[in-house]
Amino acid sequence: MRWAVAGGVAAVLFAVLAMLVAMRDGRPLPGDLGLHDWSVGHRPDVARTIAVAITDTGSGTVPYLVALVAGALVGARAFPGIASGAVEVVRRIWGALAALLLLVALQLVRAGVMNWVGRPRPPMGDWVGHPTGMSFPSGHTTTSAAAALLLVGAALSVMRGTARAVVVTVAAVWAVLVGLTRIYLGVHWPTDVLGGWLLVAAAGCLFGALTSRRTKQDAQE
Repeated sequence: MRWAVAGGVAAVLFAVLAMLVAMRDGRPLPGDLGLHDWSVGHRPDVARTIAVAITDTGSGTVPYLVALVAGALVGARAFPGIASGAVEVVRRIWGALAALLLLVALQLVRAGVMNWVGRPRPPMGDWVGHPTGMSFPSGHTTTSAAAALLLVGAALSVMRGTARAVVVTVAAVWAVLVGLTRIYLGVHWPTDVLGGWLLVAAAGCLFGALTSRRTKQDAQE
């Protein structure tokens, strides 16, 4: 129940934010300009190089590999219906593919919202890099946060002790840093990043509610 409530709240907040952005024809919301201008004015070479290195991990191969690893870790538990004689590697492959499909499905939702809102990016002269597409919600932010959430879920399910704490912390810090670098490099408004986080939070909580309900049903049978 708590997962469903949290997911519903995140979904409503995301929908409200998306509508506000659309109603303003993509113009910056309160707070966007201040954070954007500060980022543009505080970009020494070293910090910029580090930010570019971090932001590059938020798209392309890295997040999809993270999703595959996360799915493989919980594959055997995620698909209890597979015949008992099936080898573990088959279950893990199914888990990896399921995680990949979840990530792709979320990307399709993000792309649909992005095309509907049609928000322009910040001024090109402020960019570090060569981003493509519209601005809301941030693609790097959404992709990295979704992959990180899958990895966190896997760690909480199959790991214990120090290993679990390390994986959860690293995944969470990575997702946050990718989002922040999108603002710092001037390629997204802060509310684009917030939108990406809210979308992932909504999807993650609602998925958590479904899996939690299924786990309770399995335990009762």
